[in-house]
Amino acid sequence: MLFTNSLRSAEVAWCDVTARSLLILALMQFCAKPVTTPRQGNSLGFTLIELMIVVAILGILAAIAVPALTKYMRRARTSEARVNLAKIFDGCASYFGQEHTDRGDVEIIEQGGGISDLATHRCPHQQAEETGISNSGVTPGTAVANCNDGPGSRCVPNAGGAGGGGYYDMQLWGGNTAWNGLAFGMEQAHFFHYSYRASNAASGFGRCQFTAQAFADLDDDLTFSTFERSGAADENGVNAAAGLYIDQEVE
Repeated sequence: MLFTNSLRSAEVAWCDVTARSLLILALMQFCAKPVTTPRQGNSLGFTLIELMIVVAILGILAAIAVPALTKYMRRARTSEARVNLAKIFDGCASYFGQEHTDRGDVEIIEQGGGISDLATHRCPHQQAEETGISNSGVTPGTAVANCNDGPGSRCVPNAGGAGGGGYYDMQLWGGNTAWNGLAFGMEQAHFFHYSYRASNAASGFGRCQFTAQAFADLDDDLTFSTFERSGAADENGVNAAAGLYIDQEVE
């Protein structure tokens, strides 16, 4: 991935340098070349053909530079997803490493003194979903906030969600048990929507599998970039997937 990104950057840089060099050479030639007009003898100026060449070079430069710049700007936004998925992964690993015992798991001796065999180590989950599959839901939901409607094409969390397009209630993070367990939430404007899913075992030391995802419609065409990081945990530790799964990075 690093090699591919470097190659793409090199191609863009080469095209940009080539176009700029052609433009500079053409301008140097035009400024130095005399032209004869009906009213004057030899004088400095541009011919129609030379001006057409300048326009053509500017068109080539724009055709190369504008799409490359737009794509570069969208790719720069994806750094948010990479950083936050790493935070979610670390939050999940930290939560699993702690012991979680529910209230009322031990019976009184007269009733047999039985104890619950519910696993004490789990991945973060929604309330009353200690075992099996648990989802955070997409936050903020795409129907709740379209980030492209917000300032700078970002979603903005605030108290109550007032403010217009792109704004949403930050309680969507604070009122979600799964996000609280991950110690994750967005407090500043952001480009991506996030979701988390875990599957916890019911007994023993505990084990789980989890996936964190980030979605964004970076150019408002209803096609979403997807970034995903998965992992699994048991008594031997937390294991991460080889890398990020990425689909349509910049759409």
